[in-house]
Amino acid sequence: MLTKWLVRRFVADADNVKQPSVRYAYGQLAGITGLVCNLVLFGIKLLAGILSGSLAVIADAFNNLSDAGSVIVTLVGFKLSNAPADRDHPFGHGRMEYLSTMGVAVLIILAGFEVAVSSVEKIFNPTPSDHSAISLVILVAAILIKLWMAVFNRYIGKTIDSDAIIAAGIDSRNDVICTTLVLVSALVSRFTSWELDGYIGLLVALFVVWSGFSVIRQTVSPLLGQAPDEQLVKDIEETVLSFDGVVGIHDMMVHDYGPGRVIASLHAEVPADRDMIESHDIIDLVERELMRKFNVITCIHMDPIDTNDPETLRLKELAVGELTAIDERLSLHDFRVVFGPSHTNLIFDVVVPFDYPDKSQLPSRIEKRLQAIDERLFTVIQVETKYT
Repeated sequence: MLTKWLVRRFVADADNVKQPSVRYAYGQLAGITGLVCNLVLFGIKLLAGILSGSLAVIADAFNNLSDAGSVIVTLVGFKLSNAPADRDHPFGHGRMEYLSTMGVAVLIILAGFEVAVSSVEKIFNPTPSDHSAISLVILVAAILIKLWMAVFNRYIGKTIDSDAIIAAGIDSRNDVICTTLVLVSALVSRFTSWELDGYIGLLVALFVVWSGFSVIRQTVSPLLGQAPDEQLVKDIEETVLSFDGVVGIHDMMVHDYGPGRVIASLHAEVPADRDMIESHDIIDLVERELMRKFNVITCIHMDPIDTNDPETLRLKELAVGELTAIDERLSLHDFRVVFGPSHTNLIFDVVVPFDYPDKSQLPSRIEKRLQAIDERLFTVIQVETKYT
């Protein structure tokens, strides 16, 4: 309830999450909320740590201070990623959000290492802790606040598809686990003679470091150029093929320049006997529709294909049948036929999976199968992998 109230109060046009300005508003809300909460948690945990003399509590407090620094990095990342395109960066600055996520992850790892070093020292040089009722209440309150922050950041991150804010939610979840362990350690220390402070602190530190590396691993993938979202690819294909005059689609590429900044290119097959001006107008409408529905800038190459010649269609069906017999995952496009008095050339591209074995041998295999049916058939085949 509180999360949705904050969204309604501080994010205008909250449902239009594909717009960069709305995403920026969500990012600001998440960042400022996180900054305030982490600074409050740092203050009350530091007070609890000083009162009890617990290194684990003090370390947990400074973990929240590092979280506040992470929030500042996230806010800066959102500000920079929202900057308009310029001459040096014509596709905008959206990938700054990925870089800011990596910055958050590095800060998480550094905080984990610092806690680990301090905890190891306390294991070898244990000192008793004195947890008062006030410090225990503070730890319980901190757990409840961080639990809400984990839910809050996850909701915002999923709503606007932001890895940076999702990472902040993961960090908040980690803090819930860490502070719970610290609370358990405090209760054990208060009611028994066991001193678990150093051991719990080391366990917390290892968990924090692991979570930081997990965030980095997830962030590196889009920077390297990961495969696009399958649902987006399917939606684009269905939208393009819904237009009268488009009979096929292939060679789609989708480039991610940051959340909400997607650029795609594809080949759309149109009947060769249709007026080219008319087909060009249809392609323009397709590009505008993709921008309207999915906020995707699209560049479409128009491929005229013969859709009426019976012999061309028969040979295409024959080639498709042989591809299916070899492997059902194979497909073809850009099919053309050059007829001659002594032989016929079938010219087409074959699309194969990335893990397909012996790609170099595939053209000769296809040609042999076709020539077993008609020895006058020769092939000119280009083998390529699918980008979506």
